[in-house]
Amino acid sequence: MKKIFNLIALAFTALVISPSCSQLLEPEPYGLVDLDLVWTKYNYTSSLVSSIGNSADWAGGFPYAAYCDEAEAVQDRTASGWYSWYNQDFNVSTYIMSGGWDGIYNNIRHINFFLNNEYKISFTNVKPEEREFWDAKAHMYRAWHYFTLMKRYGKAIIFTDTYDINETFSGVKLNNVEQIADFIIQEVDLALATKEDESSPYTFRWRVNSYNVLNRGFAWVLKARTALFAASPLFYEEGSKYTWEYAYEINKEAVEQLLAHDHKLFDVAPPDKYAYNTYDYYHIYPSGDVARSIDKETILANNGNMNIWQNYGLPTTKGRLSCGICPTQELVDCYETIDGEPILDLEKPYLDEYHLQPNYNKNNKLYDPQNPYENRDPRFYGTIYYNNAPRWWANYDSLRVQTYVGGNCGISEDPTSVYYTRTGYYLRKYNCSISDEDGNYDGRVHTARLAEMFLNLAECACEAGHLEIATDYTNLVRERVGMPDLPHTLTQDQLRLRIRNERRVELAFETNRWDDIRRWKIIDQVAEHVTGMRITKDASGKLNYERFSFGTRVNKGDDKYLLYPVPDEEVQKMKQNTSPTGDPKDGDNWQNPGWDD
Repeated sequence: MKKIFNLIALAFTALVISPSCSQLLEPEPYGLVDLDLVWTKYNYTSSLVSSIGNSADWAGGFPYAAYCDEAEAVQDRTASGWYSWYNQDFNVSTYIMSGGWDGIYNNIRHINFFLNNEYKISFTNVKPEEREFWDAKAHMYRAWHYFTLMKRYGKAIIFTDTYDINETFSGVKLNNVEQIADFIIQEVDLALATKEDESSPYTFRWRVNSYNVLNRGFAWVLKARTALFAASPLFYEEGSKYTWEYAYEINKEAVEQLLAHDHKLFDVAPPDKYAYNTYDYYHIYPSGDVARSIDKETILANNGNMNIWQNYGLPTTKGRLSCGICPTQELVDCYETIDGEPILDLEKPYLDEYHLQPNYNKNNKLYDPQNPYENRDPRFYGTIYYNNAPRWWANYDSLRVQTYVGGNCGISEDPTSVYYTRTGYYLRKYNCSISDEDGNYDGRVHTARLAEMFLNLAECACEAGHLEIATDYTNLVRERVGMPDLPHTLTQDQLRLRIRNERRVELAFETNRWDDIRRWKIIDQVAEHVTGMRITKDASGKLNYERFSFGTRVNKGDDKYLLYPVPDEEVQKMKQNTSPTGDPKDGDNWQNPGWDD
């Protein structure tokens, strides 16, 4: 069969095959060229290189928030994926959250094809440093793809070769987390070993001139995240080199590298009445500063704004389609009062299974359950619309968000409505709050930023017993918003709870919480029950606050949800291919715990 290359779709199934593709597909002839010609022209090879980042795990944030205890989706009582998530116990074939196994391996084989064949390049109109950058990009994306596989599936298969259609994979074995983590860090180090010239657009640099371009800062982020995950309770195996001490050393070096290359927490005060505070401003900061002239916190950012007003808007917002996902009372409860005291006892925040009886922190003297939104951590006001919150900072009292029953943004009693909050709260983070006249103008999710790196280092330091360092880096994040320092007298257990709570607050709606509850193995404690706040107003105008439960999310506290299921066709294929007898029953079962129906 003729070997061909699709310049548009970049389909390589004629030459290579991965465990996610068991058939040889004959692509349509239109727009295709012989694969041997790929290496003869700059445009052909550069098109191939441009494809290898497909399926990379660019942070989205919002769908994952409603899978865990950050949010409840507005489409929770009508036919939708969210309704299924809240009410169905999935098996492998019905699981609705895509882990991307097929897409990731498809792009890994593209990378392998490039790295194993680039020696065939015969054209001369390419600079040596650009070819080296192509290598760095290939190794970085291969590392990123394997990190995504590791954090979703745990074990995976490391492939560095390209395979033809006759490959049986009979000798293939699953690689464990330590092996995958080693491979990821090895790949990142290969990228970091390439030439660095900040004045050349063709090298792997710290500063780049457009979004979605990998940089050296993100290389250090990927190393640090890999070590953090490999040391976490879900992934650590006895005897692994990825102890908390080892993860601490890697994260410490990563942070030192970022600081040495001019990264720092965003500290620019917002223009008058443009945002509530610096934290709020950071998440809606105009998107033209990709070279980090002002925004030195962002390490890697997505390209494109998120249409918050349209898809996660208030009922009073012009042109909105839905209020999207609604922050839970559990998230609201995480925001301390301005004196630095948690609202609830972090060790046991609720006295009942359904979270209707808060276990208040006895040391907190500022919190008033009848006036619950006063005196809170400044990040609360930049993240969540609550009852009586100002819609616009520029005109503070012109429109207030009324979430009480019957208010202009009142809690929905209609299960088919997608315009009104389910929980009594709306998402404010990323939402530009000047006026509706500015159109659907909003912020962007940051794939990697320095505050996360500080908190990653703080967690590793805490778990490794470096409590003073853990406290200091947590306090750097708190100081940015004017929150009091954590004391250096906290025990390791106390500090662990404070750092975990700090992550919930600082990184809300940035995907992290979904990953955190799985790697900490606390999904059984937090995933089944979430609550909202129903506020009613009596004849005298007094507000009454009532917590209410959404019931039980069916089996979402089951440990099987700690890891994604491997697609069943892959499991069956590898049972066959690894069987010494030819009988699939004698082959290796690669399915994750709880998913083997």
